Amino acid sequence: MIPKDLVYRVYNNTLAIIMDVPKNRVVLLQNEPLKLWLNILNNGQKNFTSQELNLLDELKLNGLVQSKIQHTQNTTPSCNIQDVDISVVNYWAFKNHIPISGHFELTSRCNLRCSHCYTMFSKKDTLTTKEVFKIIDEMQMNGTLGLVLTGGEIFAREDIVDILRYFYEKKFVLRLNTNGVYIDEKMLNQIKGFTNIYRIHISLYSADEKIHDEITNQKGSFTKTLNAIKLLKEAGFTLRINCSLMQANKDTYKEIKTNIGDKLGVAVHYDPFIYPKDDGSQNNMYTTFNDEQMQDYDIFTDRKQDDEVKSKPKLCKAGYSFFSITENGGLYPCLKMKRCYTNPLGNLVHTSFYDIWNKSDSIKMIRASLDNKLRDCSACDLKI
Repeated sequence: MIPKDLVYRVYNNTLAIIMDVPKNRVVLLQNEPLKLWLNILNNGQKNFTSQELNLLDELKLNGLVQSKIQHTQNTTPSCNIQDVDISVVNYWAFKNHIPISGHFELTSRCNLRCSHCYTMFSKKDTLTTKEVFKIIDEMQMNGTLGLVLTGGEIFAREDIVDILRYFYEKKFVLRLNTNGVYIDEKMLNQIKGFTNIYRIHISLYSADEKIHDEITNQKGSFTKTLNAIKLLKEAGFTLRINCSLMQANKDTYKEIKTNIGDKLGVAVHYDPFIYPKDDGSQNNMYTTFNDEQMQDYDIFTDRKQDDEVKSKPKLCKAGYSFFSITENGGLYPCLKMKRCYTNPLGNLVHTSFYDIWNKSDSIKMIRASLDNKLRDCSACDLKI
């Protein structure tokens, strides 16, 4: 009776966070409606009292159950089924130290060698399929609901479809980061049923094929990436094109929006920052835009620069409700902190997520250091 495509987590049997990803809808469930929903979910309840029939009507009306039982509700609707903004969920998780979202670097393998990339590449996946599944299980048990899957190139893993299917079965909301090169019609047919994927980010560095291929150091990558964008768009996925700004694409980056994004109906996001490599090297930083180019970019994107927007406070969620997992199972507060220090909070291959997140001295130090502080994510000087 529970729609199979709903994504959800239940916390201490007192609160359920339920998401309908295609509809971009978040619902909170508590008290008697939650009790009935759990009975249907876990025990397959089919017989209902008069009061439960009223609650069943509410659950059906909110798309939380599917039932052929015909009944007319004759009571006042409950206030325990609420549509909420995702920010409410994030703040609740922050206050209660629930690791509700994070990044997961599935691999450091990649089929491209982009000139500006910060990743240190490897020739094979560090985590086995079994180890990835174990980490997924532990994240689910600890309340994680949403993840960004990144790399390297996640579709370079031969088991990526199995991993995505496992995430679907375990009720995670996913965002995928990819260069799209491996996504053809065969791959599309394998992933298009995963309705828990709320958005796919695809990297494209120029509307000029030659320039894009020079940046990626892979001839033909532009054609394959553009084809992936079209295939995924036609299949109904929500997409975003990501473009890092650098000297190599300074004359052509605007055309990604005007000639590709706008025509295909796909949002385009520009990142004007180049980050040092994961080993601390800055030999990729020469590609960064100069001041004059940044001014031109600001005019093109109408990027707001007023003091009110720049000073808007934002609490850092790293180590409170957000985390990052590296390609070898290292658990960090966030990926940017990975570039600041060598040691992770712990390694999920050897230590449970629960023990690291709740008991480690490192996580306690992170929370003490960031307590009541605001963040500027472009430069974090926190060390472990």
